[in-house]
Amino acid sequence: MNLAETVGASLVLVVGCSASAQLWSQGIRASAEVAQREAQIERLESLLVASEGTARQLAKEEAAQKKANPNRPVPTCQALTAQLMPRLQALPQSRPSQPQATLSLPSSGADLLHLRWEAGGVQRERLLSLSAVGLCREGSNA
Repeated sequence: MNLAETVGASLVLVVGCSASAQLWSQGIRASAEVAQREAQIERLESLLVASEGTARQLAKEEAAQKKANPNRPVPTCQALTAQLMPRLQALPQSRPSQPQATLSLPSSGADLLHLRWEAGGVQRERLLSLSAVGLCREGSNA
């Protein structure tokens, strides 16, 4: 084997190793992006579940107040929804180390609350029935 063949073989080896390293680097980067996106999706799903839990907790508090004071007027669905909004918007602050998630409420029916949580370009939505969680009684104050 002469010098030209050795240099040519070395060049092929270097180019092959460089291409392999670039592919490996891109694979690692893509894997990290997928993991980050999955973590955001999981966080938004947990916010949706926490939103429902918050609505159920408000319904329990309202039932306890009604039981303690039966003469108290029954609040309307709109009033209860107005009480629920600040509680829902306070949910993401419980984890300050994570990027901020935002809540938006697209229009929905009288007995439905359309929740949309968004963070880092990922969004999750859910329709929450106010009567199903116990905030409003069907036909009574909708």
